[in-house]
Amino acid sequence: MESSASFALDRDRGRKLCYLRNFLAGRLVHTNLQILYDCNFRCGICNFWQAQYRDAARLTLGQVEQISAKLAEIGPQIVSIGGGEPLLHPDIVAIVSALGRHHFPVMICNGWYVTPELARRLWQAGIYEVSISVDYADAERHDRQRGASGAYQRAIEALRVLQRERVHPKQRVHMISVILEDNLDEIEPLLRICRGLGITYLVTLYSDGRGERSGRSIPSQVSRRLLALKRTYPEFVAVRGYLAKFSQAIAEHGVGPCNAGKQLCNIDSQGQVSLCIDRMGEPVANILTDDALTVAGHLAQAYRDNTCRSCWTSCRGNIETLRSPKHLIGNLWDYHKTCRAQPLATGD
Repeated sequence: MESSASFALDRDRGRKLCYLRNFLAGRLVHTNLQILYDCNFRCGICNFWQAQYRDAARLTLGQVEQISAKLAEIGPQIVSIGGGEPLLHPDIVAIVSALGRHHFPVMICNGWYVTPELARRLWQAGIYEVSISVDYADAERHDRQRGASGAYQRAIEALRVLQRERVHPKQRVHMISVILEDNLDEIEPLLRICRGLGITYLVTLYSDGRGERSGRSIPSQVSRRLLALKRTYPEFVAVRGYLAKFSQAIAEHGVGPCNAGKQLCNIDSQGQVSLCIDRMGEPVANILTDDALTVAGHLAQAYRDNTCRSCWTSCRGNIETLRSPKHLIGNLWDYHKTCRAQPLATGD
């Protein structure tokens, strides 16, 4: 019997055309969605596990269905499901299914709770890609960064399991690293691990808006080194134009202007809509109580008033890079490599 994921992914051409039309028109196409803030890790690059978020409510399945329907009125979104640790939500599979009816759900998680059964159910529910966070090739350093013994081994095993359990060639597994002041030399060993697992590799530049690390002491030659690795390792599928601006972002404390509110936004676990995850304290609407037109209008106004340039994370960087005429063909090819079909596993 054909799985729901196969049915959806084989018939998503119309949605993709609509997404492309909205992207080119400068409309909202990417939503970060925090479904909860619970987490089993105590990472130094994130504060969602800390006291101010500890008692925050989770989004219910019914609320996610409502959010999915309202976002669909704006247009199909890449919905990045996050937290906290999203796999702690008891309805995570149903949440993926609800978002997959209208959108392109993806997820970043720490890998701790991935099992073969859960991986299979997530793929069958229609998730397009899952990225597992790994910041160091050295297990001890990764575990110390994540505040949990065994975090590295669980993450590597999760990558292996997720790749094996995919149910459709369009579904992808990525390892993703946050580029920090002390892990640039770890990237090549991580790329070798990805090669061995048959998966692809992404990075994002650390933003100190959510954590306690220093975002300004990352080596200034970071762009040159990452681009050299990209030329060597086909597994490194990050968009080259995005990587090329890492050094600028460090030297100039960000990259501007920012398209948050125009092409991307953030929704927290209470439905509060803001420009981005670093501006959650400045909500412009609530998608659970406001209609889609109001949400879009308030985001557009916030975009026009926004002068922030302090980050260069992948959620905005990839969108803005793809809108730039510089190295356009190369950037589009790189983006294609992040989502093109891969053969399914044929067995161990």
